[in-house]
Amino acid sequence: MNSPPNEWRRWLRANLTGSIVVRTTLSILALSLLLGFTFAAIVSAGVERHERQRAALHLRELLATVASTAQIACYLSDATLGAEIAHGLMSNRTVAGVRIQAGDVTLYQEGRVAEATGPDAAERVVSQAVYSPFGPPTPVGRISLYVADERVGEQAHDYSTNAALLLTAQALLVAAGVALAVFMFVTKPIRSVSIELHKTRLRSGERLRVPPRNEFDEIGQLVVDVNVLICDLNALLSSERDLRLKHEVNERKLRLIFDKAETGLFVVASDGTIQSSNPAFARLLGRPLATWSPSGVRLPDLLEGHRDSVMAMIRDSLASGRGADVDLELVLRESQPPIWVEMSLNPISANLLQGVIDDISERKRGEINALELATHDSLTGLLNRHGFQASLKAVFSRPAPDSLPPIALLQIDLDHFKAVNDTYGHEAGDQVLRHVARVLERALRQGDVIGRLGGDEFTAALLGISSPAKAEELARRIIADIRRPIDIGAGKAARIGASIGVALATPDDPDAESVLRRADEAMYAAKRAGRGQVCVGGLPPRGPLERRG
Repeated sequence: MNSPPNEWRRWLRANLTGSIVVRTTLSILALSLLLGFTFAAIVSAGVERHERQRAALHLRELLATVASTAQIACYLSDATLGAEIAHGLMSNRTVAGVRIQAGDVTLYQEGRVAEATGPDAAERVVSQAVYSPFGPPTPVGRISLYVADERVGEQAHDYSTNAALLLTAQALLVAAGVALAVFMFVTKPIRSVSIELHKTRLRSGERLRVPPRNEFDEIGQLVVDVNVLICDLNALLSSERDLRLKHEVNERKLRLIFDKAETGLFVVASDGTIQSSNPAFARLLGRPLATWSPSGVRLPDLLEGHRDSVMAMIRDSLASGRGADVDLELVLRESQPPIWVEMSLNPISANLLQGVIDDISERKRGEINALELATHDSLTGLLNRHGFQASLKAVFSRPAPDSLPPIALLQIDLDHFKAVNDTYGHEAGDQVLRHVARVLERALRQGDVIGRLGGDEFTAALLGISSPAKAEELARRIIADIRRPIDIGAGKAARIGASIGVALATPDDPDAESVLRRADEAMYAAKRAGRGQVCVGGLPPRGPLERRG
């Protein structure tokens, strides 16, 4: 059962917002009242000002009637005569106070005689000089009358109220006339058409009748247009029914394929929201089938770690109208190893793409393992000779000779490494090699290329370094770090050194091998100069580092 407030709200919606007559009437009434009150306020201000001026004029007329008596009273300084004049003036309701002065002395005053200030002071206090009744006109005093503001305000209020009532009555009459006109010429014919439209059944072929008085106006044209729409809708409904039957048959066939396929299938919108998907899609992404619902789920959120690239792939595919493929590594659960999936997207409309996703984890792991074995050193984890040369060759594969970025190549050979193997064994030697690899990784930047060419020989390509001094400074820091004692277990420490050759690539170098040869020659020059030194290709070797502490 609905509560009374709900019934009131429903009644207000039906009779106010649901009625053209009521809305039109209220709109015109509100506008009329607003204009009426605005004009009434303007008139009220003007009326009050006019009443003040009229009251001031009336007081001047009063002063003229007592001018001769006031002359005698001021000339003789007769307070009794002044009091009689004041009493006579105060009998007028427009007068709030009277002051009679003889020279600079107040002869008599009565009522409110406060001085007025402001721009309307002349209208609130009417003052007149009194001259001698004998001889030449000599000032002998002054008489001042003070306007009764309350009386003036009451008269102005009465006039303004009457004007506002008349304007309100006029607004109500105009609104009523408009409401009647709207009802007769707009609402009533529209309502009759609406009632007939509700009774009409599309498939029956019925047509709406034009109201008798609206055959040639806009409402009559509206009814004709609605009849045309009814004819078109009947034709469309018949075609749609036939197409729906065909579509249902095809959809059942496709649904069977869609649900039973082992490949993940889905449809994604331009904003990344998944519109539909098959069970294989949920299984591949580790979603429980019993609770999986693609509604509202975004594809970039499912493929964590690839949000930006997936959205860019969707935008590019829709913009170009061509399909796109990508291999993605996904971590579905922290307790499980990551999986690899191959995802393909193909546009099927202006805002939708058909997606296919397959699990390629086994194939991808095999490719990664093969690539890792082929390009990385199994002992240190650094690039091996083949991997380093391939990485360096990719840097040197430039379209123009002058586009080669600044590169400084370090050729590093360990000093006294054979003594570690002979003294502590090959296992200790392996620990030393791994330690040196970590020293190089800490000393160099993330974008630099580091490799172990074999035995105790390492190399590094410093990208973006064109200064021999800076490359030499970095090489000397590496030598200092390698010289520190290396813990090999059982309370023992191994000590080794390093000799480093530096070569800077130039636009004249035809390939990476030429830079490697110059770095190798510089390294052997450092060896010959006494080990523990840095030699820059084309420069004499620098002295060995001083041992600290």
